[in-house]
Amino acid sequence: MSSERNIDPFAVIILVLSVIGIILLVALDFAGFYYSGYGNRYSCLGCEYYTIVDLAAQVIILILLILQIIIALNELLPNRFIEKDLSLFGMIFAGLTVLFFIVGIASFGIVHIEDEWWIETGGWGVLIAGILNSILFFLKFRNK
Repeated sequence: MSSERNIDPFAVIILVLSVIGIILLVALDFAGFYYSGYGNRYSCLGCEYYTIVDLAAQVIILILLILQIIIALNELLPNRFIEKDLSLFGMIFAGLTVLFFIVGIASFGIVHIEDEWWIETGGWGVLIAGILNSILFFLKFRNK
């Protein structure tokens, strides 16, 4: 008799999206603006042109993505370290990821309203990860 364990495809995709979101947020810029006469300037976790709210939002997003990874790993490991279904919490964390992206980018945009500003790869990465993880956690929650 085979002791195969069914791997949850939602958890695998959530894990991959969250890891990609973290890598993009940490390695690349969150947002950028054109500083007249000096060129492009960027906001990221290690850059100097962030706003306080923007930086705080990036740190909170990083924590939320780590929590989503923990929830996905809980589903994938053979011996779960938390027996309760955490899909609802994952959906909340993913929704908060999108909310804090909006707060961070709005803060950046308000400070640089007179400059030409845009969302960079790190910002797009966490937004896409948050939206897709919200959908996946919802589908996972609904199917339980």
